[in-house]
Parts: sequence; C-alpha cells; structure tokens
Amino acid sequence: MIKSLLVPVDASDYARSAVEHALALAGPYDARLTGLYVLDIRYLEMPPYLDYSYTFEAVPPTIVPLDVLERYREKSERILGDFRETVEKAGLPAEARTEEGVPSQVIADIGKTHDLIVMGKRGEHAKWGRDLLGSTAESVVRRSGTPVLLAEGAPRPLQTMMVMFDGSIPAGRALKLAADLAAHMSVQIRVFTADDDAQRGEATQREAAAYLDTVGLEAGYVLESERADRAAIDLLKDRPVDLVVAGMRGHSALHDFILGSTAEHVMRSVALPVLLVP
Repeated sequence: MIKSLLVPVDASDYARSAVEHALALAGPYDARLTGLYVLDIRYLEMPPYLDYSYTFEAVPPTIVPLDVLERYREKSERILGDFRETVEKAGLPAEARTEEGVPSQVIADIGKTHDLIVMGKRGEHAKWGRDLLGSTAESVVRRSGTPVLLAEGAPRPLQTMMVMFDGSIPAGRALKLAADLAAHMSVQIRVFTADDDAQRGEATQREAAAYLDTVGLEAGYVLESERADRAAIDLLKDRPVDLVVAGMRGHSALHDFILGSTAEHVMRSVALPVLLVP
C-alpha cells in the first residue's frame, strides 16, 4: 500500500515528468506527496567546475556570496511552489521541503520514511551528459531501501507494465508492488523471465502466476533463453510497455551485491520509466 511519495524536484523536464507520474500513482491511493529540493552543498562550498564523482583530494572551499545563496533559495521556493500548486490542483495533500547536502544522500535518507521515491532519470544539467541515467538517480537507487521510480523526460499514461521476474526475493517484492499498482490502477501486467533452462524458467513463471492468481489478476507471460537484460531490451522494442518493474538485485550474491547487473543495464538502456524495488 502506497500512502506517501517522495518527489525530488529541480528545473528539469525529467522532474516535471516525475511529478506527473507521482500524481497518477497518488490519486488511486489517496497518498500524500512530498516535494524535495536539495541545495547541493558541493556547488555552494566547492568550485562548480570539478567532477566530484572522482575527486578525492582535499579541495579548499570557496565562500559563496550571500546574493548567490539567496538566488539558490529563491529558485528552490519557486520550484516547490509550482510543485505544491500542481499537487493541490489535483486535489491531493502536498508538503514541500528544502534541504542542504549531497542530493543522492539526502534523497535516500528522507526516502526511508516514504513508501516510494519518484524522480527523474536525469536532472537539470542532463544536457551536459551523454548517458540515459544521471549520477544522482543512479546513486539514489544504489543507496535506497525504498522502491524508486525513475521517470523519463516526457510523462506517459500507465496502461501496461512489464515485471522482470527471476524468482529472487527482490523480484518477488517487485511482483507484489506491481500487482498492487495493477489492482489500484487497472494496469495490464506482463511477466518476463529469462532462463537458459526452459524447465526452470517455466517453474519460475508458475510461481509468479500462482501469486497473481491468488490476488485475482491476469497477466501475460514471456520466457526467453537469452541473457535477461539483452532479451528484455529486445522484447521492449517489439512489444513496448509504459513501465518496467524489476528487483534491484538478482540471484547472484557476487555480481549483484550492490545493484543487480540486469537492473542496472535496463535502467541505463531503456528509454522508459523504470520502477526498481529493493
């Protein structure tokens, strides 16, 4: 059951799309939305031209002029004001908060007290990068113990979803969350399994079918023998959906210790909203 959604926002199209996705999800659940703007202390305290992902040496902090800091705060107030107005127009309860810190850390920490984090795959500086996934979104997914929905730049109605199911515990949680969404929003479910052992793959899908039958949901089933990420991407080209749902980690304790390799590849490669479940 989803009763509270955390929506990190900035000035990007991805963030606006995330708000639209959050509204679509919150309505059927009558859930509360919290908009979060994080003042990035790395820009406030260090030279803005550094790549902080790879900076380990000590960097002398710079003093940010008060007028610059005030412009940052005015920007956050404007963005959160727009968020609050949009949510309240939809007839839903809204909160808004501004925090200072490293965005991915702040989002993951505050996300612990929410049922779902809905954020853009990329931020307002996306035009400077080439990847389909921004560093903040990736870091949030790696840190978060809360499900994370990563939105694309343009919102899309949620009518069909594909659940990547390999029988692992995170995949089971992903299936349950997808089933709950389908029950509340009348969304069609497609269960996708990749396994080079056909009998094992069929048994895995029967496990998913048994759960969905119990909660009264019908679904389509696809079984492939290729590697999961490659097969999923090929399938989505031929049979597109509106949302991909996957567990953050799979069966392999070695390769999937931090983030499942399949989940990582899909969220980087598929130009679709992706819901990742820990």
